[in-house]
Amino acid sequence: MIIPLKKLMTFQENRYLLSRAAMVTVDKRGNIDEYPQDKGDIKLVSNIMDLLLNEKVHYKMKDCGE
Repeated sequence: MIIPLKKLMTFQENRYLLSRAAMVTVDKRGNIDEYPQDKGDIKLVSNIMDLLLNEKVHYKMKDCGE
């Protein structure tokens, strides 16, 4: 597995936001320079989680108001 499990287990921020960022990143993976295009989609989730947890892809939450 290429998911950094220690970083995932010690992740102290909002895990919902991490999951949401992963879903958005899956949709936009064609525009990410760091995404390994040659590996195919077999390890899609592992590759996305690796990019997010190692801070190669950054995300931020917009204040949408209520």
